[in-house]
Amino acid sequence: ALEINTLPLIQGQTSVITVTTDVEAAFSGFLGAYPLHFFNDGKNNYIALQGIHAMQEPGNYPLVIQGMFADGTSFGFTQNIAIRAGSFPFDPPLTVDPSTIDPAITQPENELWSSLSAPATPLKMWQGIFAFPAPAAFYDCYTSWYGDRRSYNESPYDYFHTGLDFCTGSGTEIYSVAPGTVVFAGTLTVRGNAVMIDHGWGVYTAYMHLSELRVKPGDQVTTGQLIGISGGTGRVAGPHLHWEVIIGGIQVEPLDWLAHQYP
Repeated sequence: ALEINTLPLIQGQTSVITVTTDVEAAFSGFLGAYPLHFFNDGKNNYIALQGIHAMQEPGNYPLVIQGMFADGTSFGFTQNIAIRAGSFPFDPPLTVDPSTIDPAITQPENELWSSLSAPATPLKMWQGIFAFPAPAAFYDCYTSWYGDRRSYNESPYDYFHTGLDFCTGSGTEIYSVAPGTVVFAGTLTVRGNAVMIDHGWGVYTAYMHLSELRVKPGDQVTTGQLIGISGGTGRVAGPHLHWEVIIGGIQVEPLDWLAHQYP
């Protein structure tokens, strides 16, 4: 049996593709250009999670799944899947340090960020809904939402907001939202002092613009563990926490992971 969590898929959404079989198998596939990584949940379900880019061109895209069973027989499935436009506002034009939108700087940084979140490690480390990355006083205090279209220094609206901004100001404790492994903790031009955590199965979270880092690469963290202090480093208009959820290398709507259990 094959199940997709919701159709049509929407820009910024987390898609969950589940193949259920009562025999041992291995699956792979693609959703459009995105490779799918399937993992066995121990209950005969092979699950792949994949983010849909917030600026993915709406249209129909092929879902291709291949399977190989233990007895040597194979399985193939292809179907077009609709991706629809999300509803994202246009932020007021922003003025920032020109160096933080210089492609010579942003492109290598973005490539690094993508490479860090590309692996899909087989150990699923999270359970249930994510915890909040900031104290309770900030649970419903946001300064900018995921997917907002953005213009920097009078540019066209070719940018989008890749995460959720909490209005923490400076000096607020920031926490890991789930167990995982720190894959990055350092300083970048755009993201400032930043942390990225691998939660397994291609699921990552990231925390940016911090004034202090309290973890290092390779650290194993638990839900609610202090990982840094909020600040205003990198490309910011003011101090805050920028928090991202990255699925299959694509930033998705973080609020979904604070409200819904995946997979």
